[in-house]
Amino acid sequence: MTSSQTAMDVIGNNIANSNTVGFKNSRTDFVDAVYQANKAAGGNGPTCQQVGLGDSVAATPLSFAQGTFESTGITTDLAINGSGISSGGGFFVVSKSTSSGSSTELTRAGDFTLNSAGYLVTQDGYYVMGSANPFTGLTTPGSLQAIQIPATIASTGENVSTFSVGTDGTVTAVGSSGGSQVVGYLGVASYVNPQGLASLGNNRYAYTAAAGDAASVGTAGEGAAGTITQGALEVSNVDLANEFTQMITTQRAFDANSKIITTANEMLQTAADLKQ
Repeated sequence: MTSSQTAMDVIGNNIANSNTVGFKNSRTDFVDAVYQANKAAGGNGPTCQQVGLGDSVAATPLSFAQGTFESTGITTDLAINGSGISSGGGFFVVSKSTSSGSSTELTRAGDFTLNSAGYLVTQDGYYVMGSANPFTGLTTPGSLQAIQIPATIASTGENVSTFSVGTDGTVTAVGSSGGSQVVGYLGVASYVNPQGLASLGNNRYAYTAAAGDAASVGTAGEGAAGTITQGALEVSNVDLANEFTQMITTQRAFDANSKIITTANEMLQTAADLKQ
């Protein structure tokens, strides 16, 4: 019954986040619990006598399958497109500070915006990280810096009117008179085992050694890293029809287990009453 309740909590969380940008759904994996061995197998008894003691929750792994894209036409909206090793093309790297150091986190939610200083940030103010120079191979998230859109084009002095992000993560500021300036390169972090990442809430994940090599950030579209699409968002990958099916199955399992306990209690009570 406790395991079924955990499964229902996971299903509830999935359904609650069916409209959350970049959300990845979870499932509940069960294993059978320890067995009570009443008789071991032997020469005259080739099979043993064991009684199972129920089940337990082994894990609640995330599915990093890519969600569908929703076109928004908003310049600051970005999405990672691709399957790669991580089954979703990787992650944007974000940080609380403009120079990442070791305080970096990961996200699939690309509903970014520009702050008053021209930095590309998340909805709660985390800086979107990249590199001032093109990536050569893979690097660690801690060596990145925040992407900033300047107010003017350095070579011409014209005011910046917009910016573009290429599929490879190249960020280019565009001036009011047509001039342009490359201002940075968005990196994409991809891992051999994204299931090893720790969910933090607020659409973010933290790196752990279980995910694989920390040197994971590289050019979008290379290796396991997906390409970047501007003016679009990746919506939640929750399948509501499947979640409601799982909810019904889990509820019936919970009810059946509660009935087992009730029936077992009645049997014990009947046995106790025989003495009277």
